[in-house]
Amino acid sequence: MEVKARIPGKVISLSVKEGDTVKTRALLAVMEAMKMEQPVASPVDGVVKKINVNVGDKVKSGDVLMSIE
Repeated sequence: MEVKARIPGKVISLSVKEGDTVKTRALLAVMEAMKMEQPVASPVDGVVKKINVNVGDKVKSGDVLMSIE
């Protein structure tokens, strides 16, 4: 499953790394948008397979942040 940015913003922290096991609603990352912090939660239980962003990256709505299997 691809985890996508819901809104455009900047990645300010990553709470997981590739290979981590996550549960549904676990915090994956935090984005800043419109001067507000927006948490990014896991939509499913699984393993983080690929992280496509780094802290400081600016992303657009719909960009794939990471993949969970």
